[in-house]
Order: sequence, then C-alpha cells, then structure tokens
Amino acid sequence: MGLIERQAIDRAFRAGLLEVEQGTSGGLREDGSLGVGEMLVMGTRRMAGLDDADAAYETGRVLRHVARLFDKAGAPAVTAEQFRDNLAAAVMTHAMRRTGKSWRVDDSIAMFLEMYERILEPDPTDLAAIRSYLQRKAERRLQAREPPTAWKGLRSAA
Repeated sequence: MGLIERQAIDRAFRAGLLEVEQGTSGGLREDGSLGVGEMLVMGTRRMAGLDDADAAYETGRVLRHVARLFDKAGAPAVTAEQFRDNLAAAVMTHAMRRTGKSWRVDDSIAMFLEMYERILEPDPTDLAAIRSYLQRKAERRLQAREPPTAWKGLRSAA
C-alpha cells in the first residue's frame, strides 16, 4: 500500500471518529459536552492495520460510539482507553495474518460485545440490541453521503 492510500485510510478513520451527528440539536441548544472516554478516543490519530477506507471510517464511528456508551455508564476514561488499545491490537493482528479480508465494522462490534458479555453477563436480547445500535450508528452517515436521486440523473445526463 502506498503513501497516498495510507493517508486516505487514516483520513477516513479520523472522519468517522470526528463526525458529529447531524440534526441532533435544534437552534442554539447543544446536546451536551463530550464524556471523558469520548474525548480520549477522539485524540486517536490513526489505527494501524486498517486497509480499506470504508472500513476505517466505520471503525472510527464504532470506536466513538462505544466510548459514548462507556461514558453513559459512568465508566472511567481508562475503560475507553483499554478498549481502544485492544481494538488497535486486534486490527493489527488481523492485518498481520494476511487473510485477504479487511477488518470490518462487524469485527469491531463483535469485539466490544465479547468484552461486554464477559464482564456483565447480559441477556442475549440486550446483546442483540447493542449490536443493532452500533451497526446503525456506524453505517448511518455512509448511507447519508449518497447523492440525492435528483443528482444521480444529472450526472448520467452529462
């Protein structure tokens, strides 16, 4: 992988990590300040081992939303830091195996759920709800970036 591709992947990861939900506040009202875990993961510059821009974007989104979940639960920043570090190690290990398969959003979510399940022993329906929540949050903006249907007609007519 060349330098330009590597930079594109790093930028996609940062874009996913730093992207703010659109339409969550109205007017001058703000939704609230960032939690300690979310602030910590937002300082992450790159995640070595990611080899696909879409996957990097999704991984950044999932990492931020997992940190938000930790913050909502009142967990200390070290919990988000530990998850980020474990995620980075898992992504790098996956890349070193050279399976030909990129690390995807489902891999990040499965890793979080495995950790969550070991610690809290939740009901399986809770795990399904958390999986669904994280998948929606990771993929929402990717779908929203598609051009409106009116634009698609303009591009094909040109």
